[in-house]
Amino acid sequence: MRISYYSAGDQIPPPGLVAAWYKIGDVATERAPFWAAHWIADGLDGDALAILAGMDGSDPHEVRDVMAAALADTRTAIPHEISDAVTIVYRDLARLHLADEISARELIFKIAELIETGHHAGDYLDQPLGVANGLDYEWTCDHCRTPEELATVVHDACLAQIGQQPDPHPPVESSENPPVPTSPRVQNNQES
Repeated sequence: MRISYYSAGDQIPPPGLVAAWYKIGDVATERAPFWAAHWIADGLDGDALAILAGMDGSDPHEVRDVMAAALADTRTAIPHEISDAVTIVYRDLARLHLADEISARELIFKIAELIETGHHAGDYLDQPLGVANGLDYEWTCDHCRTPEELATVVHDACLAQIGQQPDPHPPVESSENPPVPTSPRVQNNQES
């Protein structure tokens, strides 16, 4: 399942996001040459990037063979750890959902696909959007939560994924461990 936001005629993902997709084995190889051509038009350059841009994308193995070098031409590192790549992908999915670019249903089914095909399930489950695991079943089940209830779960997980919601398990405040002020004015006074 491809995210419609990055389908033909839509947005061009940044190289960093494509590097994360590449790391987890979810890059849309049929679209990669198109993206490479746009990156070149945006001023990025390199031999491997030009080779990728010249491909038709019909051979996924051919695209994957040049992808790492093409990403290097964009000065983009492929994440070393699966968990880092998953974080990048999940943050993008959360951003797209919160901007109403993808539906809760589309996000739920994409998460289910990633978890199902991922080699390290923990890397996918140990993040806020990991709560979407199993919601694909609930979406199609008559006796489970409603789509509206599931959309609320997804929305809250998206907020947590991009850090706009406090940690659901914040540290306990005590007189020995008072909260640290975070306003810019207080930070400036602390730096003096």
